[in-house]
Amino acid sequence: MTMLSPLGRVPKQRPPGQRRARRPVPALILLLVLSLITAVVWWKVLHRNTDADDVAGCQPVPTLASLKVDPKTVKLRVYNSTEKAGLAKTVADQLHKRGFAITTTSNDPLASSRDVQGVGELRYGPSGTNQALLTSLYLPGIRLIPDPRTDAVVDVAIGPSYKTVANAAQVAAAKKKATTQAKAGDVPQGC
Repeated sequence: MTMLSPLGRVPKQRPPGQRRARRPVPALILLLVLSLITAVVWWKVLHRNTDADDVAGCQPVPTLASLKVDPKTVKLRVYNSTEKAGLAKTVADQLHKRGFAITTTSNDPLASSRDVQGVGELRYGPSGTNQALLTSLYLPGIRLIPDPRTDAVVDVAIGPSYKTVANAAQVAAAKKKATTQAKAGDVPQGC
């Protein structure tokens, strides 16, 4: 007696030794999709912006020594790293009104090799650390970028998110907060 399938048909019998034909297309598609996902994940891991992550989590806090620096003794070079014409001059004028010594205003000489993001960057050498920390109080949100220069001149590279130089009340509040943190020893770890 022959069994019928659920639809009432007699199933076809394969001769002994004959295997069912496999279709490799679905397996190949699955393998291709998994390979593509793996490639995308590795691309993102290897090309993530670690500098931005480090800066966002840990910016140097002004020290008591940097708060005692007189802005008149701080020499700044102000650079425009944006497409806005005249921005370096505008910022330089505002910083000069707050007592800083401006030595140069120009377009950013590193613009072709460096993409300045956010408010901008303060570039300084070891001898200009206190000057850069003081200047950062006047430009909230600016990134501090140490470099190997030997002088104390600080470069201010204005970025696309720049709005304005902090007013006297904002600077006083930032100095008070920095003084409190410095006296309490509340400096972020890992800087």
